[in-house]
Amino acid sequence: MPYLDRRLVPFLLGLLLVLAPSIVTQAQDTGALEGLVVNGTAGGPEVGAGVAVTLYVYQGDTEAHAFETMTGDDGRFSFEGLDTGAGLEYWPEVQYLGVPYRSTEPFRFDGDKATLAATITVFETTEDDSAVALNSVHFIAESFGEVLRISEIHLFGNAGDRTYVGQPGEDGPLTTVNVPLPETAMGIAFEQEDSAERFIEVEGGIIDTQPVPPGQETSMAFFSYHLVVMGDTVPLERTFAYPLTHLNVLAAQPGLQLNSDQLEMQGPQSFQGRPYDLYATDDLPANAPLAMEFVPVEVPGTDPAANARAEAAPPTGDQNVAAASTGGNQELLRWLGFGLLALAVAGAIVYGATRNRLPAAPGSAPSLSADPATRQLLAELADLEDAFEAGRVDEAGYTRRRSELYEAIRSLES
Repeated sequence: MPYLDRRLVPFLLGLLLVLAPSIVTQAQDTGALEGLVVNGTAGGPEVGAGVAVTLYVYQGDTEAHAFETMTGDDGRFSFEGLDTGAGLEYWPEVQYLGVPYRSTEPFRFDGDKATLAATITVFETTEDDSAVALNSVHFIAESFGEVLRISEIHLFGNAGDRTYVGQPGEDGPLTTVNVPLPETAMGIAFEQEDSAERFIEVEGGIIDTQPVPPGQETSMAFFSYHLVVMGDTVPLERTFAYPLTHLNVLAAQPGLQLNSDQLEMQGPQSFQGRPYDLYATDDLPANAPLAMEFVPVEVPGTDPAANARAEAAPPTGDQNVAAASTGGNQELLRWLGFGLLALAVAGAIVYGATRNRLPAAPGSAPSLSADPATRQLLAELADLEDAFEAGRVDEAGYTRRRSELYEAIRSLES
């Protein structure tokens, strides 16, 4: 048996440690994802070669990898050598005519499955919005004493077979759906991380820049704004630029009464363990006014500052989540895990988001809350809310400064 020089032992051990990861990688099971891109537009051309496909790999909520390839002549693509480990999700996405189309659900290597098959439907594009409609809109109204916060979730659909890509503007991007906003709205904030690039603020509302693909509830706008309480009631009139199939309004309880001849009371509902009164209506025509009136009701023995802090806290325990939706939006809300509604109801859309200012449209008239003094006060309010939640400001200082800011805002808006 050959003699092994002891001086080589440390070197060999170190070499083994370096090579071990690659040895494990080679030994692990690998699989493949094979896909086909098809055109969902009637009479549209077959998808051929040269269409970009990206495969996103997620471990939980974290993007772990992204692989890229191109379709072949028959519109097919494949990714090989994929890790089949548990907990990994694969999301293929296709870029066609400048529009991204992602699979509606993730792909996983469950059991002994070694090959995954994916079909992704793409569409031709159009600048005609006649097939666009609002499948559903959800309002969440909350009282913070001196102001009301209104959170809105708009779910757009497209009944055609072409993706609506919008109208070209002067020296600006293509713009798609229009969302009118009330004149009294202040401090517009968005839930989406890409809101600063996606939405454009114009006089009387906001315009989206993302396409609306065919299907039910294929595009969403999720935002909030504030209404200053100037008297005993807070009137709110809303219009929608597209026909609206179903509308829900959730008024937080206790502390907020809603009056409207156009909304029907559905009874109490519970979201994330918090009580709300649910109101609803169906089939609103485009541009038809919807009038409602909120009446803040002071609840004896409550502290608005403490309530605001409690509403921002994450929910705990088993909670009854009531589905304030109908028909087509069930699948989307289930896919979201009610997360978006829960965020709004739990107060996760807080004032800090108001600091993400929207770019003004070129040549547009003054926009909502354009007064620099008002915007500055709202920014200070956002900083104060963040500091209080982080524990950098005590409750006494928070309450005092919060009242001062609200009084200043009221004086500017009066």
